[in-house]
Amino acid sequence: MKLLIDDQIRQNYPDLRIGVVIAENLNNKIYKDDLTDFCKNTFTKFANKFESFKELGDLKNIIAWREIYKSFGVNPKKKKPTAESLLARVIKSGFVPHISPAVDAYLCAETIHYLPIGGYDLSRVSDDIILRYAKLGESFVGVGGSEEESTIEGEVVYADTARVLTRCWNYKDCDFAKIDTNTRKIALFVEGAVSQITDNEIKDTTNSIANNLKNYCEASCTVKFLTVEQNELEII
Repeated sequence: MKLLIDDQIRQNYPDLRIGVVIAENLNNKIYKDDLTDFCKNTFTKFANKFESFKELGDLKNIIAWREIYKSFGVNPKKKKPTAESLLARVIKSGFVPHISPAVDAYLCAETIHYLPIGGYDLSRVSDDIILRYAKLGESFVGVGGSEEESTIEGEVVYADTARVLTRCWNYKDCDFAKIDTNTRKIALFVEGAVSQITDNEIKDTTNSIANNLKNYCEASCTVKFLTVEQNELEII
């Protein structure tokens, strides 16, 4: 299985790099080793840096992802990049997500450089994963949803041969390939589509994800990095 970058995406985002974490033998059923305390402390420490969620709008990586969304025709005020949406909620309400051990562990890494993170249960992905432009009206059902959505033409999506896996680059993952308590093998993606987002920020985030999954989910992790010179990367 490979991660593939469509030629048109590479042409329009020549600075695109993607950090990938592949985690195997995942324990995603039982919270252990103070993961809930780790999450609470991580998000509390993050929130204490800000007086208002509006201050997120001054951070360069939040600004960068807002502009990336605008570049493919999506209003980031209506569909917020996933990291901004989560972190704003943390600041506004003290929200600490508890979804499953693996999801909690990787979401904590969004507090480091404010980069979106998303991914899939690899047992439910069909063949290669490609980052491409959507056609008008491709079917999609988001995590936790039941109603079918339709893509807009030209939005950036991850897809496999069977379905759209993520809408609007990293806005919403699909329900079919979601990471749940039965998941044992996952791939997670951290993207930098413009030069303002540095290699080190992407790598710091992926390394943090891997460490969290090792420490709290007993996972065996491999970290990979797709460079600006690459249009494909072997996942498994």
